[in-house]
Amino acid sequence: MDTTSLLAVITFAMVTAFTPGPNNLMLAASGANFGFRRTLPHLAGITIGFMIVFLAAGAGLASLFAALPQLYDLLKVLSVLFLIYLAWRIGSAGRAERSERDRPLSFTQAALFQAVNPKGVSVIISTVSAYTSDADSLASEISILVTIFVLATIGATTSWCLFGTAIARIFTTERKLRLFNVGMAILLILSLIPIIFD
Repeated sequence: MDTTSLLAVITFAMVTAFTPGPNNLMLAASGANFGFRRTLPHLAGITIGFMIVFLAAGAGLASLFAALPQLYDLLKVLSVLFLIYLAWRIGSAGRAERSERDRPLSFTQAALFQAVNPKGVSVIISTVSAYTSDADSLASEISILVTIFVLATIGATTSWCLFGTAIARIFTTERKLRLFNVGMAILLILSLIPIIFD
């Protein structure tokens, strides 16, 4: 991979990792409601799940989606339904009525979500298609791409979670936290628009 391509991949990775999307919005809400430490498994699950999906794409997942576009459509439907459920959970969350079942996403839940996250899957498939050249260098190119995207993902997810944690210090009343949660739920629903009409 030449220097120009490498810089293009780094730029693309940073833009896609830091822009608002389902993962980042959920992490901000989780940071605000549960704190940074309790959200760490969610954060780690996103990173590891994203890396596994990336490696799978390099091993042929991108070709599978090209051959079976209805499989990608099914993943989109599952993702939309799951995100609507999460938006409802976020929007109805508050400190006062928090129960034992109210907790951040687990490592496993966050990792599994990456397999049906349309933004992530689209980014991975387009990256593998655009920035890999031939079978001889595929393994090394995938390794470089995974490294770049994992580093960008760690930086972005940590930043969004810390943003949520900082918001919790500002929104100290139940009413303010409730408004923040409703706002995050609305943003999460709005993030579905490009997915639904893609």
